[in-house]
Amino acid sequence: MKILCVSTNNSRLIVPTFPLGLASVVASLGRHHEVRVVDCMFTPHCLEAIAQSLDEFQPEFIALSMRNLDNQDSCQPVFYFPEIKEFIDKLRNYSGSPIIIGGSAFNIFPLELAEYLAPDFGLVGEGELSFRTFVDTYPNLNYADIPGLVWKNGTGWRLNQPEVVPDLNDLPDPAWEYFSPDLYHEAKGSAKLPGMVTLQSRRGCPMRCIYCTTPQLEGRRLRVRSPAKVAAFMADGYERWGLIRYYFVDNIFNYPKDYATKLCQAIKALNLPLTWSCLINPAFPDADLFKRIREAGGNRVQLGNESGSNLILKNLGKGFSRSQVEQTISGLVAAGLEFGCFLLMGGPGETPETIQESVHFLEQYQPFLVNLTVGLRIYPGTPLHRLALAEGVVEPSDNLLWPHFYLSPAVADWIWDYLKEVRKRHPNWIF
Repeated sequence: MKILCVSTNNSRLIVPTFPLGLASVVASLGRHHEVRVVDCMFTPHCLEAIAQSLDEFQPEFIALSMRNLDNQDSCQPVFYFPEIKEFIDKLRNYSGSPIIIGGSAFNIFPLELAEYLAPDFGLVGEGELSFRTFVDTYPNLNYADIPGLVWKNGTGWRLNQPEVVPDLNDLPDPAWEYFSPDLYHEAKGSAKLPGMVTLQSRRGCPMRCIYCTTPQLEGRRLRVRSPAKVAAFMADGYERWGLIRYYFVDNIFNYPKDYATKLCQAIKALNLPLTWSCLINPAFPDADLFKRIREAGGNRVQLGNESGSNLILKNLGKGFSRSQVEQTISGLVAAGLEFGCFLLMGGPGETPETIQESVHFLEQYQPFLVNLTVGLRIYPGTPLHRLALAEGVVEPSDNLLWPHFYLSPAVADWIWDYLKEVRKRHPNWIF
């Protein structure tokens, strides 16, 4: 079957993000079907490029990947999915081929987006295996048998139970060759950081942050790829495209420690001039591991601290304390690792005093970047959603596809002017 895959994301907030999920799906398809890819990140006039591909390629299926719903900005929200709706409507003029939608954004609101966007199908969950099963047997299949498929059942949409890939080692490496990893490697985003390409060594997150959708997307059970395979993939990127800067999108790089240690050892053993970044969770401070990260080429990390107030950390369900954040920062500094931080402000119990406490806390340490977020985007099925319902912040009838934010009334009228003053002192603290 001929399949046209489109990465619709063109946002360069912070950094341009390589479409790793779609590249992984394409890798599973490419050995068995004829695949062409259009990446809107670096394709000017993307719709015209797609129209040309439709004319030349004549695909039997069009697969769209959605990464972002909106910019998660409670002050000046920007919605991306109306653009996807317009995108689909125009595609219908060019081709009668069925359209299927997937991606992390679609995973959060599959039924709502299916109703709004009106594709032919959608796919939820890890699509490497289920999408291939779908196209292998289409149209002679029972829709109810395809894990994660979103399909029309009479007049309404139905969602099948999604699939989780049990062993990541059974999957091929993401198909970078269909994309342009060298462009991501060199492109800068709004944070003006060096470009990089993404990779993933594990999926799943055992933490219980009240606002996060990752457990819904990847599950709580950690699944890992062989450290040797991950290192070999990095070496391949270096040899084929000269890629030397990588970013691990793993939700927690420093857990479990034994796996992270083996991964660092495998990368170090390559003896290549690679540098890389990752996300560190303060719940697992470990000076020895941080040293190993640095020795293996790690040079910068993102620290998922979110707050400097014990009260707010507890209310957000972070699973760690301020002292653990301090211990983590101390270990990172000792290892020679630069670190960026996050401040997620306005959650349950937030006051001007707790925000000032968080700001003053980070000012002690001079991170290379602080990502400021005001208000917590409310996603269905999360503990934050249940709290927002109980407090009357949202109603059961509210369609959360259109962003609703939890913002503590105690800071709502105060925080913006305060953060303007903070940014005057710290230009590298960004919204």
